[in-house]
Amino acid sequence: MSTLILGIDGGGSKTRALVSNLELVTLGSATLGSSNLQVVGFEAAMAALAAAAAEALAQAGGGEPAAVCLGLAGVGRPHEQERVLAWARRRWATARCHVVTDIEPVLAAGTPAGWGVALIAGTGSACLGRAPDGRAVKVGGWGYLLGDEGSGYDLAARALRLATQTADGRADAPALLQATLDHWGLAAPDALVRHVYSGLAPAALATLARPVVALAEAGERHACALLDESAAQLALMAATAARRLALDAPPLALAGGLLGASPRLRHAVATQLGAAWGTVRYVADPAQGALVLARRLLAS
Repeated sequence: MSTLILGIDGGGSKTRALVSNLELVTLGSATLGSSNLQVVGFEAAMAALAAAAAEALAQAGGGEPAAVCLGLAGVGRPHEQERVLAWARRRWATARCHVVTDIEPVLAAGTPAGWGVALIAGTGSACLGRAPDGRAVKVGGWGYLLGDEGSGYDLAARALRLATQTADGRADAPALLQATLDHWGLAAPDALVRHVYSGLAPAALATLARPVVALAEAGERHACALLDESAAQLALMAATAARRLALDAPPLALAGGLLGASPRLRHAVATQLGAAWGTVRYVADPAQGALVLARRLLAS
């Protein structure tokens, strides 16, 4: 049986697990719900990781992985990574295990030499810069109450405010208001209060970004303005990381469901950053980067 490695990309909306051989040929995969421990709690997050890993390993023919890399949202502080790492070592006792934030696999998969800037915009947002000499800086990633500018949650929250202002007559974005009501199957603006304040999780609220993106891609001016503000915030994160590391023409790796869903947003981010950047690549499956990092564990 070939040596198996396991890479997992876990975020606020979904958990993606891949199992491959040492040549990075995918042998098994699985996609389940959130494994962000800040959103769903530690036990639920670990249950999602375990279930996704088990399904992917079963597709690969069973057996235990020799190396595991977990790239997770919600583990930005050392004690959080150490807690998850202890859990991983108990679950895969014979494997070399590594826990990183969910942006590390994006950088590994989306930059030619493993240095540059990685930018995620999905339910949340965060940015990582790494210099060729290994120096690294993180920008953003503070969570939906403290930051996450340019994220799906942030876009949804700003759209909601514009929708309610339209209902009041303080703004005039009827297409956005109607798209908001249609998204949640609500009959009237007053129903938004009960729906939003009845314990709607951040990831569930962030789903409103989908119809906003659809309106922007169709050219609706209010949605375009909302998306342009997201692009400005995301470009500021990337530019800040590059400036702090004094990077010259760094490659840029993009990831996350919001950036993936909107060509307009990706173009706007690149445009606002300007020409002094290297290659720009969208990483559709960051779990591939987790496999790259897992394989490195066996070479060390």
